Amino acid sequence: MEKPHPYIVSVGRRHVPKDRHRAIPENVVNKGVRSRSEVDLPPPLLTVQELAVLLSTSSSGIYSRVARGQIPGALRIGRSLRFDPRVIAEWLSANKASAGGLP
Repeated sequence: MEKPHPYIVSVGRRHVPKDRHRAIPENVVNKGVRSRSEVDLPPPLLTVQELAVLLSTSSSGIYSRVARGQIPGALRIGRSLRFDPRVIAEWLSANKASAGGLP
């Protein structure tokens, strides 16, 4: 078996000498760019089943309430429904206060 040359890196099926690899020049690198782990991402969306567990009801009850417009923040992604947990939390706290629950 032939040993590869130490200065050649295999890229797919073709060989490219190491001196031909392009690095990002230092003057192009933006110091203001943060990694994905540092970015404040929104919380993940709730599924119908997760919201049903949260509200202690069935999945079909969630679907019927969404159809009647009783649950805010429903997002249709393809054929599935998702819910923004921030909107649901606001809705629950508003309903809790209007229903005479604890503030």
